[in-house]
Amino acid sequence: MTNNMNIKNLYEQVRDGKIISDIELQREIVYDAEKQMLVIDSIVNGIPLPAFYFWKNKDGILEVLDGKQRIESIKKFVENDIQYQDKLWKQTDKKIQNIINETELSIIVCEGKEQLKREIFRRINTLGVPLSPYEVLNGLFHGEYLRGLTAYVGQDRDALRVFGSNSRGKNQYRTLQLLMTLKNLPRDAHTINDYVNKNQNDSFSDDQIEIGKYIKFVSEIFEEYGQLDVYFNLARKYFKDAVIWKQNKDEINSRVKRYLKSDDAKLTDKSKEIEDIIQAIVNNISVDDKRLFSSDDKKEFLRKQKANKENKYQCFDCKKNFYKEELTMDHKDPWSKGGRTELSNAELLCRPCNSKKGNRS
Repeated sequence: MTNNMNIKNLYEQVRDGKIISDIELQREIVYDAEKQMLVIDSIVNGIPLPAFYFWKNKDGILEVLDGKQRIESIKKFVENDIQYQDKLWKQTDKKIQNIINETELSIIVCEGKEQLKREIFRRINTLGVPLSPYEVLNGLFHGEYLRGLTAYVGQDRDALRVFGSNSRGKNQYRTLQLLMTLKNLPRDAHTINDYVNKNQNDSFSDDQIEIGKYIKFVSEIFEEYGQLDVYFNLARKYFKDAVIWKQNKDEINSRVKRYLKSDDAKLTDKSKEIEDIIQAIVNNISVDDKRLFSSDDKKEFLRKQKANKENKYQCFDCKKNFYKEELTMDHKDPWSKGGRTELSNAELLCRPCNSKKGNRS
């Protein structure tokens, strides 16, 4: 049976025990404060909430099969346990209170044998498929910009090769994340939403030109794309060296694949190591076969260093003191420039300094 119930009536029935959400089948509340406020905000702004599913038991009590977390959000606000727009319910303008109280909710009431109750609950929680990040984005801001983005990832030869098979907008969203990197913006959902909202009715062509040249670089140099973020940043940094990278692409792919399959890849900064490997290749530098210092090398090196009273050692670069576990062994003269993996060419660096150093001496 389907009918409507306003929020005031819903709350009163919950308060009076005629609707109960704490039933055996239900899970614990997982909505954080932000999601609880989103429920209230949706009500205030007239955005419909999903239907509530209730089970009518033999005593005529309605048990919540789906909607517990939305009900708890409403209940907590009305009972002054949480705030909306920095105000408790009792501080909220009467007009807003009336909007909330009078909002109609879609209610579906089921009844029958216990087996049916469990089957309904199972289907509610297994048949629904949450929207992907791009599906949410497209629903909110569908327009010229996203149409152009979809055409790009679906038709551009290099994009098709780099991103691979698409599913529910995965490649569109990946492209947007890389665009945020290009524009030095955070890659979180909020920033992407704001950016697409701002450009909703604009052409994607300018952004396609901006990102397309780097995707083309990645496509023409690399054969596998599991490290796309690394390759994309290298494309930005070394775009002007595309010709010499292409000339050495076979060696680049061979050496990078070998590194990624090694135990070293599990312990090191992939971005730094891949860059060093490639720079050694394109600059035709004869490098030490031994790429990294071993744990035994570190122990031997530390034996010759002086620790302070706290048993800490000094970072060669920033001069701050760290425990030995916080320090890495690095080359004074970079490996990619021919520096040997020998203790005479070793130094201790904290991780931030090691990351900043790159391949400079």
